Amino acid sequence: MNYAFLPDLSALAILIVILLLLRRHHPQRQTNLWLLGLFFTLIESSAHIFYAPGGLPTSILHTIVISCYLLAGVVFVWASGNYEITDRRSLQFLLLNSVPLLAICISYGLHLFFRMAFLPWVMVGLIVGVATSLVLRRSVLLALLVASGWLAMGYLVSNGRYRDAVYWSLGIVYALATANFYRKLPRESTGRLAIVTGFSIWSFFFFLHPFIVTYRAYADIASHIWNMQKSLISIGMILVMLEEQVSCNRWLALHDELTGLANRRSFEDHLATSLERCRRSQSALALFMLDLDGFKQINDTHGHHAGDQLLQHVAANLREHFTGFDSIARLGGDEFTMMTCNPGHPGSIEVLRDTIRETTEIPFLFDGHKLSVSASVGIALYPDDAGDATRLLRIADLRMYSLKQARTPLRHIRLDSVPALTASGRFRGRTASGHF
Repeated sequence: MNYAFLPDLSALAILIVILLLLRRHHPQRQTNLWLLGLFFTLIESSAHIFYAPGGLPTSILHTIVISCYLLAGVVFVWASGNYEITDRRSLQFLLLNSVPLLAICISYGLHLFFRMAFLPWVMVGLIVGVATSLVLRRSVLLALLVASGWLAMGYLVSNGRYRDAVYWSLGIVYALATANFYRKLPRESTGRLAIVTGFSIWSFFFFLHPFIVTYRAYADIASHIWNMQKSLISIGMILVMLEEQVSCNRWLALHDELTGLANRRSFEDHLATSLERCRRSQSALALFMLDLDGFKQINDTHGHHAGDQLLQHVAANLREHFTGFDSIARLGGDEFTMMTCNPGHPGSIEVLRDTIRETTEIPFLFDGHKLSVSASVGIALYPDDAGDATRLLRIADLRMYSLKQARTPLRHIRLDSVPALTASGRFRGRTASGHF
């Protein structure tokens, strides 16, 4: 056995274990594909240990190594593309075009160095590549590119340049993964730099391999650089996962996890910012506080899963119908709040209130039942009602509960402590802290 490869193999294995541990707290399709690609890389690295006198046959080991290079490259191309898990056409295109290329790699690994071991697979690849490009991807340009690639491989094979044909095709596969990762990963990501650099090295050395074999003096340094890219890619993937986790934590700190709307903390920040902007521009601001009527009954009758779906349904409708609002938030439970600057004349406020109610009342289906709720909407205006965020929120909250109490009498709420609603839609009365 050749134990010189053990340090690099151990380092790669440790990095894969770290990725597995991170995956437990960061499960996603992308991570699973990365691990699958690195698993093929680990098999390829393990095979190098047995390149020694008296070890396994060289042809078997070479076949394993070349095949794992291709399989890992195909997995990384899929992982680096912006494909949905349900995008069967793209997956079929990738797999069907990989089969003839895998057959060529196996022929090369088994040292079948004669044209008829390669040319039939080149013809199959040409036909499959053109057909799948036109049928599955519906792209004439892609069909021309794929045909050019297979014709170039056929030319190399016809001239007995089997090594060039195999390693240059692998170089193209890894160049595609490099380009995809470069486009897909966030530009500010440190992990992106490591991943793109690693795949660039990998692709470059596949193209360079036929020349390195000829100039043996450079083989040692090329081997060291070659082994570096696997660690670079693994470290880059770990960094990307950690960066995504940090980004997710920042998002969760400012958003409601169930609905994706802003949470109370984020809304209060937006409200303070908007009030300051309104003061400078001497414009108005309307704050809407809404509570769902009938939410508790749905929770009690159909369970909390139905209640969660209802909250998501209401949030999605509010987000869709009120895109011009400065902020829409879920404060907790079944309470939502909305804010908009320059709401217009008083009549438009009442129109907005009615539209919010209608949007909230849009029904949704749950286990064959059509469920819906209504909303009690309290409104507070800047500068008419108050000049600070705390009082605006309090006034909107009191008005909301006044309407809710009028619909469904509630205990423990004093009628003289909340504002009443006149027939014209305007509020009148006194709050606990003063009049308006």
